[in-house]
Amino acid sequence: MLEPIRSVLGYYWPKLTWKLYYWFMDPQKVTLMLLVVAAVVMVASKPRYRRRMILACLALMTAYWFLLSPLFSVPATALLSSFVPADTGEAADAIVVLDRGGRFQGDRYGQALDMVAAGRASNLLIMGRARGAEVLKAIDDDKRNLSPQMLSAVCVKTTKQEAESAAAALGARGLQKIVLITDTPHMLRAWLTFQGLGFTVMPHAEPLPADVGNRERSLLAIREYLGLVSYGVLGRFQGQSPNTLPEVAKAVADDFPADRCFMTADQIRQEFMLS
Repeated sequence: MLEPIRSVLGYYWPKLTWKLYYWFMDPQKVTLMLLVVAAVVMVASKPRYRRRMILACLALMTAYWFLLSPLFSVPATALLSSFVPADTGEAADAIVVLDRGGRFQGDRYGQALDMVAAGRASNLLIMGRARGAEVLKAIDDDKRNLSPQMLSAVCVKTTKQEAESAAAALGARGLQKIVLITDTPHMLRAWLTFQGLGFTVMPHAEPLPADVGNRERSLLAIREYLGLVSYGVLGRFQGQSPNTLPEVAKAVADDFPADRCFMTADQIRQEFMLS
């Protein structure tokens, strides 16, 4: 009974949360909707309930504007990061960099290359086809003569898929100690998900760029809180020991075949004609 529900939620949840994110990003649209609801309530409700319903609409409007303010965004983001351990700086088997759209990504790829240059790991797993091309170009342009063993996972859309693809690519090779790089709001859910598959994770949170406003920070935080709840309900944080990571890798191998879901540096170079 639970498995079909998990499957449906796993497919539709990311799409729904991003749709809600972009809708709530428009204060004029949300405020107008709440005003329309308040007007309809005034006309349609019975006089004895009218005042109560109007106050409820006004309370929702006030709550919405509070959620978009620094009064919410700063503590909400800080709470998410407070549960994540600091990066110890130890050497690792691999560096895994999660994808994030556009301006939210910060300098995560530059940080990853700095770690390669510092000798923390020689294996680099980048999530996303286009991101892999960007990183490979940065490696080619870098004057430090970096030569990591780089793979790009190209069949991933969710944090769960990123973790499972990492298990398929790294776990089968006995690479279980990783540096995980993503942005601050996303790190808690990502860290718990990768740990749940048996990785030993050193989280390295990349701050959101300064030009990301409080409204965006608030909605990213809310999305992560919803994600934590949904991943917890779906059992995606259930811990495995490092010894079971090869077994997890075998279990997800069919979902992430090497010939379709991973690209080497040479394959990326050929597809994107990088010189």
